This record gives sequence, C-alpha cells and structure tokens, in this order.
Amino acid sequence: MSTIVYIGIDDTDVIGSPGTGKVARGLAKHLAELGLAESLGVSRHQLLVHPQVKYTSHNSSKGIAVKTDKTVSELCQPCVSYVESCAVSGSDPGLCICPRDKVNAEILEYGLNAGKVLLTKKDALSLAEKHNIFLRELGGDGGGIIGALAAVGLRASGNNGRLVDVRGVRDIKGVVSVAEIKQRTDIVAVQDTEGRVFADDEMIDSLDWIRPSLVGGLAVLRVKSMQKYGKEVWVPAEKRLKQEHKEEEHHDE
Repeated sequence: MSTIVYIGIDDTDVIGSPGTGKVARGLAKHLAELGLAESLGVSRHQLLVHPQVKYTSHNSSKGIAVKTDKTVSELCQPCVSYVESCAVSGSDPGLCICPRDKVNAEILEYGLNAGKVLLTKKDALSLAEKHNIFLRELGGDGGGIIGALAAVGLRASGNNGRLVDVRGVRDIKGVVSVAEIKQRTDIVAVQDTEGRVFADDEMIDSLDWIRPSLVGGLAVLRVKSMQKYGKEVWVPAEKRLKQEHKEEEHHDE
C-alpha cells in the first residue's frame, strides 16, 4: 500500500556551487528512476536568518514529498548515497526521512520555530530520537540536520513555502490563460494575494518564472497586479531575490 513520505535536505552547498535545490530535484528524479517513489514536488522553505546561523545564501531548506510503497528503511541508503555524492566540500549536509504517519504536532511546531528562533543540532536530534525519525549528518559539522528536520515539518504542514519543482512549472513562458496553467502543470488554482480565485479565461503574464505556493497541501499560484507597457497585468506574486537569480543559473530554484 502506498503512503506519503517526506524527505528534508539542507546545507549541501557552498557559495558558487550548485545549490541544495538542484540536489533535492535530482534526488526526487533519482528515486523515480529507481522505481522507489513518485515525486509529488520539491519545496523551498525559508528558515531563520540570524548572525549565529550558518547558511549559504538565504537559509532555505528543501522538502520533497513522495508517494511510495517502500519503507523508510528501503529509502534510506539510496537517499544517503545520492546526497553524499552531491554535497560539496565545505558543506554541512543533513538528511531527514519521515513517513506521514509519524508527523505530529511537535514536528510541525519545530518546523515553524525554525523560521523564528535559534535551534540547535541537539534540538533536532532529540526530537528525531523521541519520535524514531531518520535524521542523519552527512558531512562537515552536520548542521544541515536542523533545516532538514524543519523542511519535513514545514512540507508536511501543507501551508508553507513554494514549490520549486512540480510538473510543468518550468515550461510556462509568456502570457498564458489560467486554464492553460492548470492543464500544463500540477497547479490547481490561481488566486490573488487577497484570495480571489481566477477564472479559467483570465490571463497571467508568467514573466517566464512561476513557482506556486503550498496551500492546503496543493500547488496554488499566487498573483498580483502590476503596470506593464501602460496597462494592468497579473503576474506571479513570488519573485526571485537577487541571490536566487544567481542560484537559478546553477539550477537551484
């Protein structure tokens, strides 16, 4: 019987190297190619930016949701081997693998706290041990386990972060209808920042970059109004930061 498993990855990169987003997307593809799991998308989750926190650019971790009939034990070694093979020298990678039935209020709270307060490796290890969740340091000082566990909690919440890899989103270019977006991708709805849901015949200027938000566990594209060529158009509300644009060149976002 198939179930949902969440995989969290953090801190596999250094400045100038391909980012953790690329590793996460590669891992999702790798598991599918091995016939172990079907990817339900890779998500980016913003964690606390603080002088005492080591991070490469904006301190985000990546979460993967997969549908699988395999156990966590069967997924562990392929995931470990892949992340270890991709992590660059000088990084501090961490990996977390957790089935949906082990996600509880403490895991969800930990994920939310990772965006607000300083957490330690001890916090992460203690929580993982308490609930028998796979959490492993894969190099360096292993600090990535903090964000890896947070990514699991945040992805499992279904209402945090944006999907950086889900069917079709990287192929959408130019001005397209809502109907076309929904047909060509796994985006289920388009809505503005006030929550108004757009009709299928309404048009969106993709700006050649769309990344849906996680809303209720589903991919929802949020859009906002802007003036372009002297008229009002609807464009994605999510925008790349300057550093994320650089990471895009390394296939991170």
